[in-house]
Amino acid sequence: MLTKPQRVYHWDRRTSSISSDRLSDADLPHLGQAIAVYRGRLGERLGRVRDAARAALEGVRPDRVEAVVQLLDDVATYEWPRGRIQAARRVDAFVRAAAQHPLLDAAAAPAILTAAFDAAPAPADLGEQVALLYADYPEFHRLRAFPDDYRAEDLRADYDLAQAQALLYSATRVTVTCRADFKHILQYARLARLLTRVEPGPDGGYRFVMDGPNSVLRQTHAYGVDFARFLAALVQAKDWELTAEIALRRGWAPLRFALRSADGLASRVPAPALFDSNTEAALAAKFGATRAGWRLHREGAVFAAGDQLVVPDFVFTHEDGTRVALEIVGYWTPEYLRAKLAKLGRVRGPNLLVAVPRRLALGTGALPHKVLPFRTRLLLKDLLPRLEAFRQR
Repeated sequence: MLTKPQRVYHWDRRTSSISSDRLSDADLPHLGQAIAVYRGRLGERLGRVRDAARAALEGVRPDRVEAVVQLLDDVATYEWPRGRIQAARRVDAFVRAAAQHPLLDAAAAPAILTAAFDAAPAPADLGEQVALLYADYPEFHRLRAFPDDYRAEDLRADYDLAQAQALLYSATRVTVTCRADFKHILQYARLARLLTRVEPGPDGGYRFVMDGPNSVLRQTHAYGVDFARFLAALVQAKDWELTAEIALRRGWAPLRFALRSADGLASRVPAPALFDSNTEAALAAKFGATRAGWRLHREGAVFAAGDQLVVPDFVFTHEDGTRVALEIVGYWTPEYLRAKLAKLGRVRGPNLLVAVPRRLALGTGALPHKVLPFRTRLLLKDLLPRLEAFRQR
């Protein structure tokens, strides 16, 4: 992803709106030339490759160049010496040079650098010797490979998505309305570690409100990066609309940033697997598709909780028709936990089982549903009896 200094956006003060930058068809030939630079300079230093790519991008608007070069670097593969050998060589060269201080004879430098490489032959060119001495520094990393199937259209798509992601670094609240792929979008939000409320949306859809930094957390760049990670998965879903409040500077009124699935943003990275914690993944793997007459489903029910919705992590269906929803309560902040338990307390569905870490179970108070305490993972020997208890009602 890009850094804040590399982002380009368009700000409309009159409407208090902001939009991320996007490339046009006219930029494609220049992008192709930059890709050709990377393909044709295998083995060269990162610094030289980047300079050549900047020259190839001369026809691109200047404020876009560094972002494009960064994305090309992300696609490329570089190599450099690992371990401490480079630092040891530098120290050896500095110690040898210090013994001859002040070192005024330029002819003495090659001998010092050659000695620092011990038995390894040093290049005759003094500049290459220095490059090898600092080979572990990013500027001197060597370009090893660049994908043959990466096209100018791919680079354009990466740029458009990366600029939208970079704007979300400064988001304080993100709202997503969807009419399809509901379960996947919720899972993407959880995988990105976003504190999410689910509400009924217009036209029978759902609305996800993610405002962690604005409510129970301090606003941080790290949480903005989580918003950006979520967007990379969201663009692979269908029929959604996103609205974000962007605070470019502390004390400024937030600007409105809007995206839709119809805007055509795309991600070349596959969406992540649909488990948002090791606890859930381990439980699903151990339980299997069926066990003792119960079948496991992934998010197969939606419960009303006042004006919000609860989407449980699992639903278990028995052969006799009994259905039990399992919600696993994680722990992020005390405020979030209290809000989560309060919401679960408003659910009046009879077959809701709440799994809570044992250290928190005593704080569940008068939660009107079955509580399943666990230490670090959910055990089948604890889960199955509680599922059976619902059949006996």
